[in-house]
Amino acid sequence: MQDQATMEAYVNARLLGQEAAVGEFCGAVERAERGPRRVGRLKGFVLLLGPTGTGKTEMVKLAAQFLYGAAGAAVRLRRFDMGEYQHRDSVLRLLGGPGQPALLGAAIDALNAQGGGILLLDEIEKAHPDLLTVLLSFDEARSTMADGTTKDLSSCYVVMTSNLGAAEAALMGNNGYSAIRRKVIREAELTLRKETVARFSSVIVMNTLSYEVQELITERLLARELLLQSEHCQRWIEAGDSSVVSFLVGKGFSPDLGARNIRRTIEKYVGDALAPFAQLDCGGGGVAELVGDRWSRGLVLKVEQEELVVWPLRRSIALQSLLARVCQQDGPGEEPGCVVAVNEMDDRAGQDAEGVTVPGTDGG
Repeated sequence: MQDQATMEAYVNARLLGQEAAVGEFCGAVERAERGPRRVGRLKGFVLLLGPTGTGKTEMVKLAAQFLYGAAGAAVRLRRFDMGEYQHRDSVLRLLGGPGQPALLGAAIDALNAQGGGILLLDEIEKAHPDLLTVLLSFDEARSTMADGTTKDLSSCYVVMTSNLGAAEAALMGNNGYSAIRRKVIREAELTLRKETVARFSSVIVMNTLSYEVQELITERLLARELLLQSEHCQRWIEAGDSSVVSFLVGKGFSPDLGARNIRRTIEKYVGDALAPFAQLDCGGGGVAELVGDRWSRGLVLKVEQEELVVWPLRRSIALQSLLARVCQQDGPGEEPGCVVAVNEMDDRAGQDAEGVTVPGTDGG
């Protein structure tokens, strides 16, 4: 494994606003990877607390990718959504029963076959109380199935997430991370009992996402959404200016729902704005085929009268001037220079201050 600083940098580059939590989590992994094997103990038994949409599950996924690579993470990270195991019969579903395979046992066997991995149990507060009692016994690095078979967890990390204390954390957004951390852990101890929380080798609290952090997240998610829409609709689509991000953050910012609400807001408003064009222009193929025609068939998102709207792009004055000069140099009937000029402008992605695109009423 590479060192902790590298792992922290990897996760922090992909998960915004959680430097303290990422540092604690990577530190726990570093100690486990480089330290001695402890008989009868998990490699790591971690409780991740904090509001929804702050990146608890994402942090675990990123850690798995760093430790095992993208392909390895697909088989060495096993996730269970505990919201699906709220009833008494869910104990049988996970631990097995007459005529029922033990889903949990199968997951542990699969991880051990790979030399270990990460068992992720999301939102444990939603699990049936009987099942929660069984899961919390994992600190002894073993779990007994309904048929009496004992599964070894000593080569695995077990990470449990919970939204306990999320409402209180959302109300303390301006109080600083240390105060939020103490309050959230106290709420977890009240619900799960203090001695239960003490079973975990690490208890980590995710910070609430400030407006500034959610603005940065919006920029990233918007870029991904526009690329996806461009590929789908076979037309280059871009945001006209920073007002688009400001508009989406204003609509989607939520102290208690975090990035999840931002993603939903982007998909709704961008999807609605592009719907008339999508109905006419969507088809097969890839975005690479349309980049050369981006300046005449592209679309730009703008904010007008407190609404997100779409205009077709048209070639800027700077681009028209450049094409005219190049075509005059090549001479009549010679197209290669013109094509090169268009490609160069595409590569520059309109970064030239004089070549900023403007909304128009046609595609020419």
